[in-house]
Amino acid sequence: MKMEAVFLILIGAALFSQSWHVMGLYSDGRTVGIFVGGLGVLSLAAVIVLDPMLLTGSGDKAISAANHTAEVTATKALIAVWGLYCIGVAAQSLWDLEEQAVGFFSLIVTVVTAVVFLYYAGVLEPRYGETIWLGLSAASLLLTIISAVVFFALGFTFNVMRAVAGWTLLLCGGTVGVIGLAVAVRAIA
Repeated sequence: MKMEAVFLILIGAALFSQSWHVMGLYSDGRTVGIFVGGLGVLSLAAVIVLDPMLLTGSGDKAISAANHTAEVTATKALIAVWGLYCIGVAAQSLWDLEEQAVGFFSLIVTVVTAVVFLYYAGVLEPRYGETIWLGLSAASLLLTIISAVVFFALGFTFNVMRAVAGWTLLLCGGTVGVIGLAVAVRAIA
C-alpha cells in the first residue's frame, strides 16, 4: 500500500474511534487517546516513508513536474494537518484537556482540507480520470464536513451539535476508511 491508501484507512479508523468518545459511549477517553494518537503518528510517518499511489504524475495526460509537485504537496499537507489533529485529539483524551481547543483547531483543519478539496475537484479529473478524481475529492469533502461539524460542536460546546458531530465522525469517518480500502485494493486506480 502507498501513501493515500494508508492515510485514508488510518484517518477513517481514527475518526470512527473518536466518534464513540464524542457521543459519550466511552467513559474514559484514555483508550481513545492512545488509539487515535497512534493512528495520527502512523499517518505522519506515511508522509515521510511512503510514495504516492494515485498521484503518480502519469495519468492519461502527462503533467509537468511542477503540477505533480503541487498535487503531492497538497496531499502531504492534508495528511500532515489530519495527523496533527489526531495527535491533538489524543492529547486531549489522554490528559482530559479542554475540548474547545480541539474544536478551534478543527477550524484550521477545515480551511486546509477545503482548499485541498477545491484543488482536487478542479484539477485531478482531466489528469487522472474520474475514479481517482472522485475518490480523492469525495474523501477530502467528507473530511471537510467532519472538521467543520467538529468545529461547531466542540469549539462552541453546543450540546445538540455533539450528537451530530458524533454521528458525522462515525458515518463519514467510516466512509473515508472504505474509500481508503478501495484505493488499497485498486478499485480506485
